[in-house]
Amino acid sequence: MASVSISHMVIFIASLVIAAGVVGTMVTGVDRVNTALEDNSLDASEQLRTDITVISDSGSEVYDPNDETLTLLVKNTGTQPLPSDGTNLDVLVNGQYVLPDDLETEVVNGPNDAWSRSEVLRLDIQTGLEEGDHRVHLTINGEKETFQFRHVE
Repeated sequence: MASVSISHMVIFIASLVIAAGVVGTMVTGVDRVNTALEDNSLDASEQLRTDITVISDSGSEVYDPNDETLTLLVKNTGTQPLPSDGTNLDVLVNGQYVLPDDLETEVVNGPNDAWSRSEVLRLDIQTGLEEGDHRVHLTINGEKETFQFRHVE
């Protein structure tokens, strides 16, 4: 009789250890999912509050072939301030990534420490362009803007 009680006790303790391991694993998994959801919601919130618009006229000459500079005026139409130095701004010209060293930025109608709502950023891009149609693709915080223009020499 005592051997049956000891066997049941061993099985009961083993069951508790296994259950505790399963619960610990599930708590860790739920915590990881919760952290991922929080991170995604912060990213989504930042993306929703970010909006930019290229206000340069595509019919005007935005490219200067003498110093190989493409100048765009970009307005912050979102609700959050953005870095005025071009960090977090990815620029593609005709599908080619422009290195940050080839970008110069200046806030036109405000202090140059931040690019606030309704302020315009002058973006000078050092790039060589042939005559013809061109496309500039800007991305910041997941917000994308495309500007198309024609360069005629």
